[in-house]
Amino acid sequence: MATTTSSYQQLYERRVALAMERAKALQNRPTTVLARDFFAIDNTQNNDTSWKSLPQRLLKLSNYLQNNSNNIDEQRRRLAASIFAKAPALFLDDFQHLFEALLSARQRLWEKDNNMDDSMDIEDEVEENNEQDIQLLQQEDELYKSLAMLGWVPIQLRRPFREALHTVTMRVINGLVAGNFEEEGILERVLQWKNTVLLPWAFLVVGSETFVKDQWEAQLEYAASECFINVRMKELFDLVTEYPDSLPAVKELTVALDRTGRLWYQQLADEWRKALLARLLHPGAETNQIIEVYINTIKVLREMDPSGELLQVVTQPVRDYLKGRSDTIRCIITSLTDEENGGELYEELRRQDAKPLEESQLDEEDDEEPPTFDWKPPPSILKRRGVLTGQVGRVSSSSIRSGDILAMLVGIYGSKDLFVNEYRIMLADKLLSNLEYDTDKEVHNLELLKLRFGEQSLRQCEVMIKDVDDSKRIHTNIQSTLESRVRPSQDSPPAVDATIVSHIFWPTLQREEIKYHPSIERKLDEFSWEYSRLKNPRRLVWMKQLGTVELEVEAYEHDEDGELVSHTKEVSCTPAQATLLHYFEDTPKWTASDLSMQTEMPEDVVRKRMGFWVNQRVLHSKRRGDDVLYTLISASEADALDQSFQQEEEDEEGAVSLGAHAEEEMKVYESYIFGMLSNLKQLNLERIHSNLKTFVAGSDHKYDKTPQQLVVFLQRLCKEEKLEVSNDGVYTIFKK
Repeated sequence: MATTTSSYQQLYERRVALAMERAKALQNRPTTVLARDFFAIDNTQNNDTSWKSLPQRLLKLSNYLQNNSNNIDEQRRRLAASIFAKAPALFLDDFQHLFEALLSARQRLWEKDNNMDDSMDIEDEVEENNEQDIQLLQQEDELYKSLAMLGWVPIQLRRPFREALHTVTMRVINGLVAGNFEEEGILERVLQWKNTVLLPWAFLVVGSETFVKDQWEAQLEYAASECFINVRMKELFDLVTEYPDSLPAVKELTVALDRTGRLWYQQLADEWRKALLARLLHPGAETNQIIEVYINTIKVLREMDPSGELLQVVTQPVRDYLKGRSDTIRCIITSLTDEENGGELYEELRRQDAKPLEESQLDEEDDEEPPTFDWKPPPSILKRRGVLTGQVGRVSSSSIRSGDILAMLVGIYGSKDLFVNEYRIMLADKLLSNLEYDTDKEVHNLELLKLRFGEQSLRQCEVMIKDVDDSKRIHTNIQSTLESRVRPSQDSPPAVDATIVSHIFWPTLQREEIKYHPSIERKLDEFSWEYSRLKNPRRLVWMKQLGTVELEVEAYEHDEDGELVSHTKEVSCTPAQATLLHYFEDTPKWTASDLSMQTEMPEDVVRKRMGFWVNQRVLHSKRRGDDVLYTLISASEADALDQSFQQEEEDEEGAVSLGAHAEEEMKVYESYIFGMLSNLKQLNLERIHSNLKTFVAGSDHKYDKTPQQLVVFLQRLCKEEKLEVSNDGVYTIFKK
């Protein structure tokens, strides 16, 4: 037993001694000694400057291989193993710094030789780096020979070489490209720089033995195009806002994407969406600005991708955001019909090649033309390169291909009826505020809209314009009749202009009961009597809240000689404000409560409307307990009042009552809802919404409401005890 243990001990000691001898031999091997000396850097050098001694150290390794050329492959393998086994963690970073310095030096020389635009700055930079550049370029030939002899670049130094190439390329292209949108040929300059600087330098570093020109040309062209795309991806929002001045940059970005096989389209779409979300889709941006950027985005993406895939994905957040804004449709209609502020949409409505907006165009499954026997289905989405993923809105592919911006804006909502209704409301306000009965501009806009939205959908608007034209003729006849009856003793001829509307075809107008001053009421009665005589048996029903009154307000005072002097001021106001002021012709002082009794208006409404005359310095207001006393003031007193004083007055409202108009629209659907619930007993919101879209589609009142609008209407019916809703959201007819 003791003998066996001793044998094992001797065997172990022998093996240890053999290993120590082998390790000692390896330590004394020339390649190991060279590796140890290679990393024996002077302690005065830090990690930031250690790369500068690499050329001299590599030269020593190369000389060793040249002197031992009998078995050079084996020596090269042993030397590489020794070097990279002893290499510190940042060894490859030193090579990356060296490659970056070499390529940057060549880049500075190229910029100087090509007389770049920033030549003065470049000369200063070259002077600062002149000594370093000269030292590097002097060692360049020996360095490349050493790298070729060692054979490290294709394998061991592949990563630092590629990273250095990408870093310098990115820096150079960023300097050439960033912020330059209008200059043409920038991409060609980038490719010229690639051929002049990158390709020759890559040949020197890689070595003639392993360098394949066609392969490296393709790789460097892809790298340059990739860096070009990376620079432009940071400026996508600026490309849109600067369009059409940025058109050269857009076209060159498209070429760069094609050179990369459009593999960057998904990342480009993601970056574009992020830029729009961060810089555009927020409460601080006005709706008109968002629409303008959306239109420019359509134009830019149409240049880059005629297929429309990129457009669908990039603009989806914009469409969703615009759909959620309450004033989007009004802004679009205003831009379509306003010559001064319309811009792109105003010109879009006047396109000669524009096609009607049919309902089928709002469905993304419809094609622009019906298929023929030569029709072929589009390639599978799995076989297309650069396929984009993302939610797709209801915008037709035909609209995208034809570049129909208006169709895409209408496609946000999926229905043109919303736009027609909004235009009808805006048209009513414009016609009723037009004191000259001038409808030429509105007729022109209406004819253009009929070409796009269809003649039938704008039939009510035609009637509205016809009402104004008829009102002009009626007004002329009545005024001529009344003027012929004016007696010399009368102060002034009749002064009533009226727009006579067919209320069935107009939106719901503002209604408020006001008792006019007798002098105003008398003029309206004269006009009404003449109308009833001219259009018997028709009668006028005055919308007393609406209209504009032109008044001449006179203020009297005594001058220095004691003579009475008058000061006249012309004022435009509402009928309610005019009737309030008329009461001061008889009595110079009135309280708000007394005026409320005379005009039958609520006292708080009287105070707001009287604020207009206080701000005009016609009346003076003074608190009297819970009431307010208003007094006429003279011209001198008006001049003495504080010019900065302002009293709260009534906000101006349009002629159309939007709340009443919306309520009247929803009232039409009430009978449909009761009919459904009478037959089916109970329905949830989704079923009611879908049934209304089906049943009301063919009527004069098309259903174009959102589920949120329908919920509000159903809740009101529940409060009125016409319907009742269960906890699970099921609606039934209220049972008393």
